[in-house]
Amino acid sequence: MTITIWKYLLHQLLISFLASLLCFVLILEFADLFTNINRFISNDADISDILKTLILYIPKSIAYGISPALLFASTYTLAGFYSSNELISILNAGISYRKFILPIILLGSAMSLFSFAFNEIIVIDTFNMKNEFTSDLLGFSNSLDNTQVVIRTASDSGNELKQLIYYARYYQDKNKQMQGSTIIIIENKNSVTQRIDAERAVYSDDGLWEFYSAFVYTFSEEGTVTPEYFETYSNPLLNLDPVNLQNTQDDIANLKLSDARRLLRRIKLIDNITYRSYLTDYFERFSFSLTPLIVIMFSSAFAWLFKKNILFFSILLSLMISVLYYITEMVSILFAKQGYIPPLLGAWLPLILFGIIGALLLKAVKT
Repeated sequence: MTITIWKYLLHQLLISFLASLLCFVLILEFADLFTNINRFISNDADISDILKTLILYIPKSIAYGISPALLFASTYTLAGFYSSNELISILNAGISYRKFILPIILLGSAMSLFSFAFNEIIVIDTFNMKNEFTSDLLGFSNSLDNTQVVIRTASDSGNELKQLIYYARYYQDKNKQMQGSTIIIIENKNSVTQRIDAERAVYSDDGLWEFYSAFVYTFSEEGTVTPEYFETYSNPLLNLDPVNLQNTQDDIANLKLSDARRLLRRIKLIDNITYRSYLTDYFERFSFSLTPLIVIMFSSAFAWLFKKNILFFSILLSLMISVLYYITEMVSILFAKQGYIPPLLGAWLPLILFGIIGALLLKAVKT
């Protein structure tokens, strides 16, 4: 009998969830459309192009809508069981409330995993495609090219740790090429041992920079300088990943995890404040994916409060919890980016706090 009840519960919940998700997706799509509608008209954009931007935005809208839709659907479904006295019959049959909501909790866990995988596999790619297409359509610049780039890094060479300073007057990301590049190699004793000046440097398939029309200056311990000229020059030490030279104005949330980690390593070498901010956003990607589980816990704890006007109070409660959670998250993220709390804590504190509150509320529910 329990399995039958669980199937019935999930059936009711999924119907409400899909309907709610559709509403949230439509709201987000229309909001995005009306935000850019004047720009589309000004640039004489075709209807087909506008539709393409909306289609590419659907996965992102779904990702945003999963948690509030799940919160509303679970609250509405469970409150409906209570108001129609179905829940009383289930409890009188010897099935405890916690056992009754077990499939909902499992669904919340499954949706958390799905949310993370969906974001990494589909949302990031489609949202970046949408941004690039919209930028081209509206004439915006969205280039990874960079100018006046300076990177300081380190490289192991045998038993010695050498400091490397990269400078590029201009970096072209499409061709992975530096124009007007200068590389300085520094030993552990802070003495310059080599300097490379080149008109152009290209990142090769074997993971090394190849310098063209390069002047290499070698500094000895006695202070003498030996200049050499090379048509083509490469050095095993000079293997800096080109992603470190890219323009960093992009949101780290829109990068693949591997690219995000590489960007973090680069930012750490340049600016500690920016690194702290990016690291907080990076950790938030993981904590945000567990939001469906948190909202399920709250909805399961509050559902028994409603006997009348279920739809109205379900919407009201969903909005209240969502606003409270996102305000807490916003403040916590802000504190982490300002350095008041560690980035890891700033990203996970709202989830931990609301998770504990939700668990205590579930424990306090009378069954």
